[in-house]
Amino acid sequence: MRSRTLASVLAVAVLSAAALLAAAPALERGGLALLILLDIQAGTGRSALKERSAAPRRSAADFVIDGRHHRADRYLPAQGGPRATLVLLHGFTSKGRREPRLMRFATTLARAGFAVLVPELPGMRSLSAGREDARDIGDVLRHALDAQEDCRPVGELAVSFAVGPALIAALTPGVRERLAFVIAVGGYYDLVAAITYATTGFDPLSGHQGTPPAPEGRWWLLLSQAARLPDPVDSELLRELARRRLGDPAAPVEELAAQLGPDGRALYALVANTDPMRVQTLLAALPEPIRVELAALDLASRNLESLAARLLLIHGTGDAVLPISHSRALHQRLGPDRAPLFEADGLQHVDVAPRLATAWQLWRALYTLLALTERQASAC
Repeated sequence: MRSRTLASVLAVAVLSAAALLAAAPALERGGLALLILLDIQAGTGRSALKERSAAPRRSAADFVIDGRHHRADRYLPAQGGPRATLVLLHGFTSKGRREPRLMRFATTLARAGFAVLVPELPGMRSLSAGREDARDIGDVLRHALDAQEDCRPVGELAVSFAVGPALIAALTPGVRERLAFVIAVGGYYDLVAAITYATTGFDPLSGHQGTPPAPEGRWWLLLSQAARLPDPVDSELLRELARRRLGDPAAPVEELAAQLGPDGRALYALVANTDPMRVQTLLAALPEPIRVELAALDLASRNLESLAARLLLIHGTGDAVLPISHSRALHQRLGPDRAPLFEADGLQHVDVAPRLATAWQLWRALYTLLALTERQASAC
């Protein structure tokens, strides 16, 4: 009788120990996700992650591929081998890969055990995104994948308008078969819908007027396409017009608009329009180089079903630059298993506001990323 009782106690103890061992990786993963999130919130201030890890090593990581020269920075953990390689892509910013918030984020990820590669994207830096960005990102991904000496996963993280070129690059042969994950923060799906919302406030993907669009959205659109106009005079006039309105939404621009040629007037008409019903007509009237670029960057017309990488979608519910309907459309198209969506109420486009609901969703996203990289690395 006593031996049976002892055996039962031992069995319970063994099962309990096994359960604790099984739960240990999940607890450690959850703790690290929390440390990452708290370090992001702390910015340059103190945090538990900073206290438990030495500062990562940053070095130049320039490379050449197919005769094209690329500038990049690499951030490596101070101790131990990286859990995965993450290519971190900046969006529209004149500071490029050296944008302070981006550098802090890269440092946080390296503290958490990632090897982080941050390339310079000339198109995004000059606010003139185009097909060249997808090609450049594809070069960076090929370089990172070719340099990987073991089977630890390689993925990319893109924000805002860099999401489109990043996904297009992830679909290219030589990358598609090897890329493990894509993290898309506040990205777009349908460019026509994005332009309609930025200029008129109507969101075709949700079918209604949502959060009023950020007033700077239409001027970013103008800056991104002005350089593609055939007439350099039109290009410079519209760039100056956009810069004025970005500095002061009420700045007078009539004298600049009056000097535009036919192609410049067509682009300005699209940007200044406030009627959703006119968007398609105004798009059709654009010069061919702009129409070609916009069509090439549109994700809605791409064969996204061929994406092999796991897609993690993070989007603010009140995003006033690119509505959350874009990430919801990607989520619906690829399904919850291939493209889980984390909706964060306090995420203002790509800036994190310290709200509990936001923290919970971002924690879930980080936990999912850590689990994904651990699972793939364990197969090595």
